[in-house]
Amino acid sequence: MNFLKRLFGMGRKARGGEDAPQLARELEATVAEAERLVAAGRFEEATQVAENGLKRFPTAVRLRAVIQYVRRVGANKRLAQLKKTIDERKDERAYRELIALHIDLGNRDQALEVAQKFLGEFPDSAEAHIDVGEVYLARYFAELFARDARAAFESFERAMQLDEKALRARVLMGLLYWSIGAPRHAGNEIAEVLRLDPANARLQDFRDQTLPKGLDDAEEDLDILLDACEDRQELPNDPSSYPGGRRFVAERQGGALSPKLFAAAASGIGRRLRIEQLAAIGAGGRPLAVAGERKEEFVRLACRIDAAARRAGRHMNFGTVRRLMVEGKFGRLVLVPAGNCTVAARAPRTVSTERIAEGLEMVVTASRSDGSAEEE
Repeated sequence: MNFLKRLFGMGRKARGGEDAPQLARELEATVAEAERLVAAGRFEEATQVAENGLKRFPTAVRLRAVIQYVRRVGANKRLAQLKKTIDERKDERAYRELIALHIDLGNRDQALEVAQKFLGEFPDSAEAHIDVGEVYLARYFAELFARDARAAFESFERAMQLDEKALRARVLMGLLYWSIGAPRHAGNEIAEVLRLDPANARLQDFRDQTLPKGLDDAEEDLDILLDACEDRQELPNDPSSYPGGRRFVAERQGGALSPKLFAAAASGIGRRLRIEQLAAIGAGGRPLAVAGERKEEFVRLACRIDAAARRAGRHMNFGTVRRLMVEGKFGRLVLVPAGNCTVAARAPRTVSTERIAEGLEMVVTASRSDGSAEEE
C-alpha cells in the first residue's frame, strides 16, 4: 500500500486542484481502513467505508473487493442451504432465490448455470425464462456485450409467449430499452404493465416525470443502439434510475477523463515506476490521452491490443479482460480496464505487473474531471 503514495511527484495537480499525492494517500487510507475492519470482523462498518470510498474513487478495485468479500461471507450459509434444497428436490422458489443471490454477489457465471438448470427442469415455466433473461441482463450491464442483451430479450419474449401477464418480463424489458436509449420502446412496455397493474405507482411516476413526451414516431433501431453501446462501452441511461433497476449498476462508468490531468499524473508514475509510455483508450479504440515518447506508435499498438482483447471476449465468451500483460523485446505492456476506458502502459520487464496495474488505476482516478477548474 505504501507504494501508492510514492507514485506521484509533488506539485502536480489533479481534480479540482487536489494534488496527486494527496489523492493517493486518501485512497490508501480508505483501503487500509476497510481492510482493517474486515480483519476485525466488523463487516457492516467495512462495507460502509468501502461504499463511501467508491463514491470518491469509482474505479478502485480493492474497495469493490471488500464489498464483495463481505457479501460472500454473509451469504455462504444461505448459498449452501439453497444448493442442498435443490439437490434434494425440485423447488422453484429455491432456484429463484439462489439465482437472485448469485446476481447480487456478482457471481454471474454461477447464476447463469443455475438459471439454465432451472429452465431445464421447468421448460414451460415463464419464471424460469425470466430468470435466465435476468442473468443475461446482469451480464450485459457488467460487460456491455450486445449478445447478452439480445439473449435477455429472447428470454423475456419467450416468457411472455408462455404467460402474457408476465409483468416482471415486461418491467425488465422496459429497463433494458431505457438503458440503451430506446425510450419509446420502454414507454410501450410501461404502458402494458400499467394496463395489467394500474396500481404500479413507481412506473407511473417514472413515465410521467422521466420519459420524454411525443415519442410515438421516434425511430429506435435496437440493433444499432446495442452495437453503439458496445462500441462506446457506455449506456445513455443509468439502469439503476429505472424502477426495479437498483440492483443493476453499470460497471463501465466514470467521469470524463481529462488529458491534462492524465499527463500530470502519468509523469509522476512514470518517474517512480520507469514507465515509458501511457495511454487511455476510450470507446471504439479512440485515444483519450497519451503520455511519453513516440506517442503515435504506442497508442496504435495499445489500441490494437485492446481491440483484440475485446473481440476475444466477445466471440469466445471470455467476458471482460480484467488485466492483460504482453511481453516482448519492447518490454512489458499492461492494459487495465478502468471505468469507461482502458489504460495502457509500457515499461521494462523488470517492473512488476501488479504495481503497474495499481498505478494505472490511480492515474485514471486522478485524471477524472468532475467539472471543477483544472490547474495548469
